[in-house]
Amino acid sequence: MEDPDVLTARELEILSLTGSGHSAQEIAHLLRISRCAVENHRRRIYRKLGAAGQGQAVFRGLLLLAAPAGEPRLARGRELVIVHARCVLAAEQVTRALLEQGRAVAIVHDAVPYEEDVQGWTGTKFTAVLVDPVPADWALAARLGARAVAVPSEPPEPCMVTDAVARGAYAVLWLRDVPEHLCAVLDLVAREYVVVGAGMCRSLGHAPRLTAREREVLASIARGHTVKQTARLLGIAGKTVESTRARLFSKLGARNRSEALTNAYRTGLMAPSPGAPGERLLPGERLSPGERRRSRRLTGPGSADLPGRT
Repeated sequence: MEDPDVLTARELEILSLTGSGHSAQEIAHLLRISRCAVENHRRRIYRKLGAAGQGQAVFRGLLLLAAPAGEPRLARGRELVIVHARCVLAAEQVTRALLEQGRAVAIVHDAVPYEEDVQGWTGTKFTAVLVDPVPADWALAARLGARAVAVPSEPPEPCMVTDAVARGAYAVLWLRDVPEHLCAVLDLVAREYVVVGAGMCRSLGHAPRLTAREREVLASIARGHTVKQTARLLGIAGKTVESTRARLFSKLGARNRSEALTNAYRTGLMAPSPGAPGERLLPGERLSPGERRRSRRLTGPGSADLPGRT
């Protein structure tokens, strides 16, 4: 006789497909059952798990795969992989690679939505796979106590790899390599290895070499100057500024001003703020009173960074 509180194989199958982002119609087509049957299974799943909706049901149901001793479970000793991705296609690619190897998967699009469900699962081993992570996404791994794997959808630039490792990533894997290598990488991460491609390692820690002109343009960008303002301060044509910026962005692996500044800070090419110690002024530029006062506080009169009385 079927236990009314235990998920059946069919219910688990529907739960996994739901967690992978499939609609009821798509699940019906994949399992060759009616949409009505899928909806009935879902309602039973919600009731058994005490879930208010689809997202909570997926999260609670898949946690059962790694339940600690004494809790209801479907399998013993298995980790739960939390996939965070904003792009549906990327999420599907990662999820498919995991499900094909029998991994338990849950997909989230925000921070952990049901934190109360996580608190009681102290024995669960979480791994967070973050697709194209932004700074706020790393909080997900921290809240779960999970090992994090960063999965950029584009070939990872050195600055991205450096930033990911600095934020606690155990591995950086290009999305293109996910189908073939993700599960192997997760196995290594579970054994406390840090996995980064050899090509990425060779490029880490090497700041690009900038010409004097490129450094001046970078400093101007940091001060928020427009192309016209930069051209006037440096005494060069606007077209020259634009071509210099293009070379600068290429060297920094940046697509815009903000990314150029971020990458420059991470590689130590510039100080954190205009007027900071060691940062020179552009030709024809003067510090504002506020910047001048801040520089004096940081360096003091007579220091090597600011001229003073001797």
